[in-house]
Amino acid sequence: MATNYVAQPAPFPAASKTSSGVANNTLTSVSTITFTDKLLVTVSQAGRLAHWIHVPLATASADPMNPGHYLPVDSENALLPRHDLTATTVLGGTKREDEVIGQTLATTIASAILMKRPSEERLLVVGLGLQDASTMGRSGFEEIVGLVLDCL
Repeated sequence: MATNYVAQPAPFPAASKTSSGVANNTLTSVSTITFTDKLLVTVSQAGRLAHWIHVPLATASADPMNPGHYLPVDSENALLPRHDLTATTVLGGTKREDEVIGQTLATTIASAILMKRPSEERLLVVGLGLQDASTMGRSGFEEIVGLVLDCL
């Protein structure tokens, strides 16, 4: 049984951006690679990548219970993740604190992408290698989100 595949023209190499800075008192590197079917975001501290999470963006736009687009009402809550996004750990996440921070960070990144491009339907894949997620406070979280926003 032969399967017919349709080739989709796509630029190669895939578009990418990088940024780096200090987040949670640690040098942090962020990169994004844009594929035709996925968005890959990596956040690495000290060369680590230990936790992989994915967030389907298409389900957010196709949710029949939420026909309108989510817009935060004030700037204080602008970094809150959308309630209609679901982050799932693919690899890693063996420490509960790391998993909670990772999934919250992934849904926050997904929310930022959908605020910028509401019709985005690609799968978001986030790779994390945080030095110590258990000590991260709000400012460290916001610093990482800021570095990611520089790459989007």
